[in-house]
Amino acid sequence: MEKPRKTIQKSVTVGCILSVLLLCVLLSVPCYLLFSSALYRQYDARLGNVLRYVEHRTDADDLRQCIRSGQPSESYRLLEKLLEDVADDFDLYFLYIVIPAEERGVMVNVVSATNTAQRGGEKIEIPMLAESEAYAPKMLHKYAAVWDSRETCYFEESSDYGACYTGCRALRASDGETVALICADVSIASLHRIIRSYFLITVLIAAAVGAAACLLILRWLRRNVTGPIVALEQSARRFAESSHERRDLPFPDFEMPDLRADNELASLAEAVAKMSEDMEDYVANVLHAEARAKSAEEEAEDMSRIAYQDSLTHVKSKAAYRLAEEELSAAVAAGKAEFAIVMVDLNFLKLTNDTYGHEYGDRYLIGTCMVICQVYKHSPVYRFGGDEFVVVLRGQDYVNRDALLAELKRQYAETSGNPEFQPWERYSAAAGMGVYTAGETVEQVFKRADDEMYRNKDEMKAGR
Repeated sequence: MEKPRKTIQKSVTVGCILSVLLLCVLLSVPCYLLFSSALYRQYDARLGNVLRYVEHRTDADDLRQCIRSGQPSESYRLLEKLLEDVADDFDLYFLYIVIPAEERGVMVNVVSATNTAQRGGEKIEIPMLAESEAYAPKMLHKYAAVWDSRETCYFEESSDYGACYTGCRALRASDGETVALICADVSIASLHRIIRSYFLITVLIAAAVGAAACLLILRWLRRNVTGPIVALEQSARRFAESSHERRDLPFPDFEMPDLRADNELASLAEAVAKMSEDMEDYVANVLHAEARAKSAEEEAEDMSRIAYQDSLTHVKSKAAYRLAEEELSAAVAAGKAEFAIVMVDLNFLKLTNDTYGHEYGDRYLIGTCMVICQVYKHSPVYRFGGDEFVVVLRGQDYVNRDALLAELKRQYAETSGNPEFQPWERYSAAAGMGVYTAGETVEQVFKRADDEMYRNKDEMKAGR
């Protein structure tokens, strides 16, 4: 009795572990999304306030004139100072006003300021109306999309200084024309660190809670479910191994396991114990019945063997052929018949008996029959008379019927004329075949095979 390839304890343990992993995912992912969303909303509010503040302090009409003339005004100088102060006060990477020229693939600087403290004392000055090609087309398109918008837009990008979060808002003149974009960049490297730390803590908490719950569940299951099942399975296995193919008494007893559980498993164990007792009674009755039926069965087998098997050649008898004939007739009536019949008639059997005696005649008959059985390996052979045999071809023998008949005749021709063989080993026989066609009876096929056999016999006598 083979052991199960996967134990129930292992299946339950794997299931609990997978449940813990699923719990970690279900708890961690929503918490991560909610927490990161809340932090990004704080950054949105911070950048939005900065951009609106700069917008309110900027003379957009004067700035438009400066852009057109290419010359800074007094208001422009004040705007430069404003941007520097705001960048320092709000700890921004960049605070700048630009014009995206997407058709030329450049960004035109209007005025910009940097937080020199955050950038390690590095101060970057970009001339007014200087064009920068450092923006990728995809990023430049994001800026250009804000040009006609009245909302503040936010997007994340990577720079040489790390991950940045950008707020962008259109600056409009008094007549409503968009003059430029006010943009502010802030570092979010710390934001990413906070989110990763929070996510890790969430995962660890979920894993700890899940592991504790998993251990409690596994302990309860081992005591009340899997443990009793394993004990019951081991007792049943020992009982099965000791009783396998057991055909004598006394029958082995079923060892009741210590389940330590008062539930359905205890009832199952009692049922198995009762079943073992019933099996012992059943085996006793079977042995008694077998003893009574054995002699009758042996007698029936002997009678069947005598009736349906030829005692000399050990092929099937004529009585067995009559049964096969009935089966073939039923197949013909059902329209499912596909067979052929071969008739074989031995030559020189009487001559062998008369010349060398019946012992050698029997050898000659058995050897001739062996040739038939060797050629038609997949078909039943019947001894129909003293020196006549019938073969019912089906399956592969039916498919190869012509080749097999030729092979049978070839083997007889080879042995009958071989001077190296003893006379009773020179097997010779005539053979003929009838193939069933729709509308015929079994008797008609048999008759055609018999006619073909006699025609073959006449040819052999004529020396053809």
